[in-house]
Amino acid sequence: MMLKQFRPWAISMYALFGLVFVVSHAYATDAAWARVQRGGYTILIQGADASGTLSPTVDSSADCSVTQTLSDRGRQLAQKLGARFAARGVRIDKVLTSSTCNARETARLSFDSMSAEIFKPLDPLTADEAAKQIQIDQIRVAIFAFKGLGNLVMMTDRANIIALTGVTPRPTEAVVVSKAEEGETIHIAGRIIFD
Repeated sequence: MMLKQFRPWAISMYALFGLVFVVSHAYATDAAWARVQRGGYTILIQGADASGTLSPTVDSSADCSVTQTLSDRGRQLAQKLGARFAARGVRIDKVLTSSTCNARETARLSFDSMSAEIFKPLDPLTADEAAKQIQIDQIRVAIFAFKGLGNLVMMTDRANIIALTGVTPRPTEAVVVSKAEEGETIHIAGRIIFD
């Protein structure tokens, strides 16, 4: 009987927590959009895959022209990414991508007005810990070296984003970073959820 009395209260609390979660994510996304609209940030994005989600899937094929790495849904998602940046008036100065076919195709479809440059440190992380650290440090150096009025986009995979930031992005989420502030190795400026 006591359990039945608390059920409406518990349901209300769950609804309230759910609302707070949705509002906080919406606010976080809006704040991140505002930052990249000002420029000077690096936007870390996972390449789309054949299932049509942004994911860490790796395609090791060297000839991307003969490999269809993205499904129709994956291509649509990649095009939506670029359209959302354009609709928000976000200036992109440079696009760096891993050499994997899915990342290159996502970059091409998202930001077709500029050519994406292959940046090998964005490739899938190696198993060797020392080499992995060198790779992450090279990405960090590129972020620190970027100077522009717009933003730098890095198309990579989830493992690289996690190793660099400690953030595990959702399948349709970008992580916005900038130069490290005191006590940080990289500054996480925000997260953008696309869907």
